[in-house]
Amino acid sequence: MQTVSIKFLRPRLSLESRADAVAISVPDDHTPPDELSGFYFPATASNNSFEATDHPPPLVVVFHGMGGSALSHYMRSMAERLNDAGYPVLLWNHRGAGRSASSCRHLHHPGYTEDVRRLTDYLQKERRDWIGGGMACVAFSLGANLLLKYLAETGEDSAFDWAVSISAPIDMEITSQNLRTGSNRLFDRYLLKKQQSELLRDSAELTAEEREIVKTASSVWDLDDRFTSRRLGYDGAVAFYADNSAEGQMPHIRKPTLLLHAEDDPVVDADVFAAVDWQANDYLFPALVESGGHTGFLCEGGRRWHELAGIAFLNRFAAGAQSP
Repeated sequence: MQTVSIKFLRPRLSLESRADAVAISVPDDHTPPDELSGFYFPATASNNSFEATDHPPPLVVVFHGMGGSALSHYMRSMAERLNDAGYPVLLWNHRGAGRSASSCRHLHHPGYTEDVRRLTDYLQKERRDWIGGGMACVAFSLGANLLLKYLAETGEDSAFDWAVSISAPIDMEITSQNLRTGSNRLFDRYLLKKQQSELLRDSAELTAEEREIVKTASSVWDLDDRFTSRRLGYDGAVAFYADNSAEGQMPHIRKPTLLLHAEDDPVVDADVFAAVDWQANDYLFPALVESGGHTGFLCEGGRRWHELAGIAFLNRFAAGAQSP
């Protein structure tokens, strides 16, 4: 129920309801360039936590998960809560997702941190007025794996000063295996269809043979084993997952990072989180709870615990500029 509950989110925030929203386009270095996209929403309230500071709240960039987009319900719900808490927000489309689909020939994958750098470089050079208070990032599911991998690769040089990870599949091999078991097969089928739709878009630069492989994939694992991994030069899904999962890289993170995970997550194995030596890195703040499903975290009154916890974390660290 927790996982399915996100389907019933009805956020008020939308492009139609917010005349102050700004669409951005970020070109990459291909010729002709792919155009990546996102949407900026200014804060709709002030944040009392920052009244005693000499800097404004940070811009919060939000990454979606597999099959999602910048304007998915859970993304807009998170943005609405952040805006109401005084934070400006940028909802980001991964390459080929949402409105970037028609303008991107090349493909995204959950370890492709180059696009994160491309986005942060753009914000630092072209949108300085948006980031006077620095930058934070909130990320869901596979987008959270991408965020954690980026944080580990960049260490103290990360453009994000604070981060919130929600239901990250930090061991993608185990997650992909879990998707093929029991009732998870329905979720696997759903994610597969989302991936197939994104990959088979008219603008995607695929050979006829690759398109046939994508069309005939029977599971997320099968897609990654026969297509994604081979396209990226790996021998198969296992090697691709091992190289791009965040689990083994998290010791290198050097920015305060909240990691939210539920023990009843049907696809992201709780044992993976339990095995992490959290005390070895003072920058990691695990919040492991019994119930929440996969990115659901429904609590009393229809509120979302991950939204409340993420904002509380940012209020503590960003407003106080605290280090571990």
